[in-house]
Amino acid sequence: MANVEQLLHEAQFAFQSISFGESRQNSRNAARAKSLCMKIIRKFPTSMQAGEAHAILRRLGEEAYTSKITVQHRHQTQLEHHKKPSPRSMPDKRQDLYIPPASGGDVETLNWSGLIGMIVSMPKAILAVTAFAGVFLFGLLGPFLFVPLVAFVLLTGPFRQTLKPEQREQMNEFIVRVNDYIESRRRI
Repeated sequence: MANVEQLLHEAQFAFQSISFGESRQNSRNAARAKSLCMKIIRKFPTSMQAGEAHAILRRLGEEAYTSKITVQHRHQTQLEHHKKPSPRSMPDKRQDLYIPPASGGDVETLNWSGLIGMIVSMPKAILAVTAFAGVFLFGLLGPFLFVPLVAFVLLTGPFRQTLKPEQREQMNEFIVRVNDYIESRRRI
């Protein structure tokens, strides 16, 4: 019975013996490398050689199942499960990150892509009239025309947390209505 290093060495040799093109020898080497890698993964799933075997299988175009139970699952009490995690016990970047909820409840985000898509899909004549009206109003009001637009962008985005809770709730309701309107126009 060969040990894990010998199996990996034979799998690497079979993989490296695959040349360009389709031939009987290439398919035989690919099958041998796949078979040896699967044997390594089956018999030694937690070894470093199993990781190498996974890499060979990926390069061969075979997707191998990797059990993440040892990384993701650990037994804990119900009290520990329901506690807010401390920064030291936060999961690493490879796993899902914990994002604490906002202090004022759920924060709705504006569907900017839908809004821009709805504006761009308007008839060109209406866009031209709107652009002409915008240029005309800019001539009258100057840069003050952009103050409501900048306020809208800032208050639907990063500075919403500076609002009072009731104002934040009103902004959330407004954004929900706008998103619903955008979604209903998209379905038409």
